[in-house]
Amino acid sequence: MSFAQKPVQGVKLLGHTAGAKIRHWKHIQRYGKLAPEPYEILHIDPTDITFCTLPSLMTQRSISEYGSHVVSGDWDRLPVYEDIWYTREFDEPLRAAFKDHALYRSMKAHFCSGVPWNETDWYQWIQANPGTVGQYPTQEAMDRRLAQVDTLFEQIRDDGYRSQRQLITDNSAQTPLYKQPLPLPEHHEIDINIGRDGEFLFNFNGRHRLAVAKIVGLDQIPVRVFARHDRWQKRRLNGDVPAEHPDAQ
Repeated sequence: MSFAQKPVQGVKLLGHTAGAKIRHWKHIQRYGKLAPEPYEILHIDPTDITFCTLPSLMTQRSISEYGSHVVSGDWDRLPVYEDIWYTREFDEPLRAAFKDHALYRSMKAHFCSGVPWNETDWYQWIQANPGTVGQYPTQEAMDRRLAQVDTLFEQIRDDGYRSQRQLITDNSAQTPLYKQPLPLPEHHEIDINIGRDGEFLFNFNGRHRLAVAKIVGLDQIPVRVFARHDRWQKRRLNGDVPAEHPDAQ
């Protein structure tokens, strides 16, 4: 990135951050003290995240990745894809089981059964489809990324799961994703959407961390609420949320 590009990106980021604050102000006008916070964190059992929103709700609805949203529609009840899947891009929006994501299946085979990365389905599919997945653009990049996943697994297994904010402030051996002051560290947490019935749907940021949390068997992880269904938000306003639900506050 050139020196000239950095100030431009900084200005854009400030604009997006201001947009998230304006949206939050509008939420306060409408929802009062139960207005969604721009980067609200819940602590949930990773096994409670079963399905994914594909593509991400951000892409489906052309909404900002910054802050939080209240979204209407049937995005939480879309048809379920019934096969192994590799990318978040589909011709039509749908839901898919996280357990059927080829990356998760391959991580589980690697960490639980000792299958070498280059013998996993994910590795071989990336080799056959170079440039399809942004984090795995080339063979060399894939090998580097999977070495990082090995380290991530060992750190979470041995030291527990830490939030992005904790990684910045605790001098942990784990490396935070970003150290810039904006957006806030919470922006980079695993993100979820909450459907009309309170179901947690993975929005697609943090899939490696979510996979590790599931494989290790963690009881609880921090997640960022990207969006709530407007019917769920109305239930929150009406006090019609089970007391044991993590979003009951």
